[in-house]
Amino acid sequence: MPAGAQPFVFNHAAGVTRTLIGHGQIAITRIDNALQDPAGAAAIGRAQSYAKDPSNFYPGLRASMPESFSTAFRAWLTPILQSLEVLKPDQVLYRDESFFSVVTTAGTDLLPIQRIPHYDSTDPKLLAAVIYLCDPKSAATTFGGTSFYRHRRTGYEEITAKNHANYQLALDHDMHLHGPPKREYTDGNSLLFESLFSVPLQFNTAVIYPGRVLHAANIHRQFTPPRDPGEWRLTITAVLQST
Repeated sequence: MPAGAQPFVFNHAAGVTRTLIGHGQIAITRIDNALQDPAGAAAIGRAQSYAKDPSNFYPGLRASMPESFSTAFRAWLTPILQSLEVLKPDQVLYRDESFFSVVTTAGTDLLPIQRIPHYDSTDPKLLAAVIYLCDPKSAATTFGGTSFYRHRRTGYEEITAKNHANYQLALDHDMHLHGPPKREYTDGNSLLFESLFSVPLQFNTAVIYPGRVLHAANIHRQFTPPRDPGEWRLTITAVLQST
């Protein structure tokens, strides 16, 4: 990347699509060509020093994004989401936790909780985002984008403060009845979950969704982590708090 280049400048002419999914008409926002210099951002990502994040069950390694990314991302994304009515006119994104993220856990090594769709928070004001910085052509048989799910037993698509306890009881019953899920990644319909919608992986596309919706990355069920950084499923992942 040339000296003085700024890899975290966002594209104000990006293509934006909002899709309403499921019975709950949940808003999923897709933004194509998000960064003006995605190759520069990807090069920075591949050069990071990565580590496990003990605070969650992400199946890989992470490196914190600089504040220059966070400030620019929130300032760019807030008016887009306001225009789509994902945020109200007086709501803003004021805080985030953002990381370069790389999937490194083999499907056979996943914990049971990592083998099913998950949610990030029951907080209705928390959004999650992914920016894909990997090339689907070089990893087409291994990686996909992100899918959103409905729990078959309860019909829940989002886990809220009101239904959280019942969801846990129903999930425990599922596990007792059927046993733990196979040692593999979630990738489409399963015995316990129905796939509602999938956003394909496309380089420099951002996907934004409520943190409480059930979701999972589309990763080949028997994924084996690549050694070549050029083959990583490199993304920027973020959770964003709104007012």
